[in-house]
Amino acid sequence: MEGFTGKTVILANGAFPAGAAPLSALRTAARVVCCDGAADKLLAAGIAPSWIVGDGDSVSAEARARFAAQCAFTAEQDTNDLAKAFRFCLAQGWRDVVILGATGGREDHTLGNLSLLADFAREADVRMVTDTGCFTPLTASARLTSAAGQQVSLIACDAGMRVSAEGLKYPVRDLPLSRWWQATLNEACGAAFEVSFTGGTLLVFQVFAGAL
Repeated sequence: MEGFTGKTVILANGAFPAGAAPLSALRTAARVVCCDGAADKLLAAGIAPSWIVGDGDSVSAEARARFAAQCAFTAEQDTNDLAKAFRFCLAQGWRDVVILGATGGREDHTLGNLSLLADFAREADVRMVTDTGCFTPLTASARLTSAAGQQVSLIACDAGMRVSAEGLKYPVRDLPLSRWWQATLNEACGAAFEVSFTGGTLLVFQVFAGAL
C-alpha cells in the first residue's frame, strides 16, 4: 500500500472507496481532485477536496459554494469528468496519479474509464486502484512486483497485440490477443513477474491479498 502514498488522487464519481488500499491512498494523498459529485461523497467521509473538476452538473450547490475558489468547471461534453480531471492535473504538472472511485457504478462508465486509463498512460505515471486490486497501464515491457499466489490478469487494449510473460503460473509466450479476456485469471509465482508485448497498451490487474 505504501506504493500509493503521497500521490495526486483523482476521485471519480463511482463507488466510494471501501478497501484498505484505496482508503490509504485517499487519506495520504498529496491532493485530492474530485470529479464533480465525488466531492460530496468525499465530504461525507470527512475529507475536504483540494479541487473539484468537471462540467459541474452533479456537484451539490453547497459544495460548489463552499469550495468556489477550488472549482474548475468546463462545460464541453466531448470528454467526461475523469478526462477533465486528468487534463487539469497535467496542466498543474502533477503526473504521479492514482485514480479512485472509477468503478463500481454504471458498467459503461467503468469500461470508459478503463479505456481512458490506457490513454492516460502515454502522458503520466498513472494507476487505477479499486477495492479489490490495482490496474497498471503499460506502454512498454516492464517488471512488476507481486506476491506468490497473487491473481494477475493481462488485458490487451488494442487488437492484434502479442504478449509474453515470465513468472506467471500459466505460460504466456508470444500470445496474440484480440479480446480482453484472453490473458486474464493468471497467477504470480513469486516476488515479481515480467511482461513484454507489442502492438498497443497493456493493462495489468493485480488482486490485493484477501480480496474476493
